[in-house]
Amino acid sequence: MKRVYIIGAGGWGREVLVQMCDAVEYGQDWKIAGFLDTRPHMLNGIDCGVTIVGSPLTHMPQPDEAFVCAIGLPRPRQQFSQPILDKGGEFMHVRTPYNTVGYMSVRVHLGTGCFWAPRVQVSPDVHIGDFANIHSGTVIGHDVHIGNYAQIGAMTFIGGGAQIGDYAIVHPHATITPGVKVGEGATVGAGSVVLKNVPAGSTVFGNPARVIF
Repeated sequence: MKRVYIIGAGGWGREVLVQMCDAVEYGQDWKIAGFLDTRPHMLNGIDCGVTIVGSPLTHMPQPDEAFVCAIGLPRPRQQFSQPILDKGGEFMHVRTPYNTVGYMSVRVHLGTGCFWAPRVQVSPDVHIGDFANIHSGTVIGHDVHIGNYAQIGAMTFIGGGAQIGDYAIVHPHATITPGVKVGEGATVGAGSVVLKNVPAGSTVFGNPARVIF
């Protein structure tokens, strides 16, 4: 049985913990061994049943261990997962019981270390990059490409053929219309309706979405 460490003991880490405890594999294929966090105070006053047992920067992976990175922002997610990868650590996918095979269509590519919250719907021929986070209620159309470390907020709709760049953040309830490209490191504001390509590194907001930064 694998011992699984969750990287990041903040709010998102505790949400991930709850969802992992609901997974059908919990207690059968793996068990949670603790959090890895550089901030030993993060769970002060919080009893979630799991403690911080070390730092992801210094932890040495063992053959019977696996890891989940529960850090919301894309670049810090890479910053704290990369040292484990560099030492040969294994990152696992997490899908809750709500995300059964029936919610994933055919020919879907999943990168390393993806995390799916409940009720995510994925159409055929979708590419999801390494360490992408996809939050609950999101609908992903056919032929969508989601880049490495991208963060997709809850209740997002991504139309067929759209592309979400590496490190991009799409906040909850956004609509990405078919064929639109969201550039690397771009941010889409909550509730935005994106009708045209979003430049890399920019922030868009509104309906229709306009560049604000």
